Amino acid sequence: MFADMARGVAVAGVTVAVIVAAVLVLGIVLLFRRRDGAQPTSASGIEQLTTTANVALVRADESLASAQDELGFAIAQFGEERTLEFATAVASASEDITAAFRIKQQLDDAYPESSQKRRELTLQVVALVGSAQKVLDSRESEFASLRSSEANAPAAIASLRTRIADATSRIPRTQEALAQLAAGFAPNLIASVSDAPAAAAEQLAAATAAAGAAEARVSPSGVNSVAAEVAASERALRGAIQRLDAVDAMARDLAASSAALERLSASTATDLAEAREARDAAPDPQTQAGIIAAIAGVERVVVDKRDPSASIDRLGAAVSALDTALASARNQASRLSHARTALEGALVSARSQIAVAQSAGGGADARTRLTEAKRQLMLAESESDPVEALDAARRAVTHARDAEALALYRSL
Repeated sequence: MFADMARGVAVAGVTVAVIVAAVLVLGIVLLFRRRDGAQPTSASGIEQLTTTANVALVRADESLASAQDELGFAIAQFGEERTLEFATAVASASEDITAAFRIKQQLDDAYPESSQKRRELTLQVVALVGSAQKVLDSRESEFASLRSSEANAPAAIASLRTRIADATSRIPRTQEALAQLAAGFAPNLIASVSDAPAAAAEQLAAATAAAGAAEARVSPSGVNSVAAEVAASERALRGAIQRLDAVDAMARDLAASSAALERLSASTATDLAEAREARDAAPDPQTQAGIIAAIAGVERVVVDKRDPSASIDRLGAAVSALDTALASARNQASRLSHARTALEGALVSARSQIAVAQSAGGGADARTRLTEAKRQLMLAESESDPVEALDAARRAVTHARDAEALALYRSL
């Protein structure tokens, strides 16, 4: 009986624990559904979204009315052709705002939509008025800039006339500079700027005409439509200045090339003097022939001061070949010097090793090696080329050591 009672108490305890846990879970779920992080329903936030859409729609409609008024003023001031893009933008914005109002009407009619549908339609309103507002703001900013330039037209024209006069005063100096270039340099080098003064004068005349046309249309009221003429004058003036600047740049470049040619010619004279000394002191006939050919290559180069860049290229290539020949001569001389130094020690070593091998005696094999060692020593002593002599002396040492080794081996 006590066992049955214990089981009943245990079951009741478990049941109570389950109920308490379920209540806690339900409470937590309800709590978090009330918090901002809860899953939104289709109806949550719809009122705030509706308010946002309504405010944006009113603002866009007011901006459209203002833009339509501005368009009428712009057409009167600048004409339909120059305001075509503005008119297109206003029409596009008007279509978007009209579509937004139609959706708004659908939301307000006698047949209420579901919460989800109301959210979707309201978001469409926000998107439409946002797109329209962006277009209107952009075009309004562009026309504000244009009106500002038109209002400042008198000052802009005055500045243009001053700059045109400055550029015109440069033409005689440019003509003189071009004549000096023609006298000192090949025609092909200055062909690209030869017509610069005439072309600049023509463009300055166009700039003056456009500025005059703009000035004639300036209204005392400050409402002008001369931006196109001012821009045309500015373009022509810039073109003229670029033509004149090109001559100045050409003069600077050719002067720099001439100076570089002078420096290269002076250094080449020094190189030739060094090369002639190296030719006379060449370590061998082959090296001497290479130096002679390189010197001749430099001397064949014709330096034309009227075409400094081409002369620099030709002379530079010949000097590069001369440098290579001199470097080869230096390397060969250094190689021979090292060989002469090493030869002295190699001959001493060969004579000593031959003496040791000869005292060791030995059979036919040893004596054969010894005989060859002596022959190589004779070659080394008679060879005029220190490199060849050094090789022969080293072979003599090798054969003498072999002879000694064979003699000692046979005696064991």
